[in-house]
Amino acid sequence: MDKNYYRTRDLSISSFLISTGRVILSGTEKQGKEIYFLFSPQDIAKELTDLYWSDQAPSIQPRQLFQSLRSLKDLIFSR
Repeated sequence: MDKNYYRTRDLSISSFLISTGRVILSGTEKQGKEIYFLFSPQDIAKELTDLYWSDQAPSIQPRQLFQSLRSLKDLIFSR
């Protein structure tokens, strides 16, 4: 896979990133038993993740967050 993706295996971060509507889930990557989510653009995903961890993340709609979480779980368990 191209190295220009933000890569994480954290389901909460991934759900948040999707819910912001500012990045795109570009794919997944399996390494052993772990699934990594790949986001683009990389710089925006990194910035949003930093804001998430510093408790300064932009507000998102709870329904959107939980819908994103369900979609990611469906993606994982369909493999």
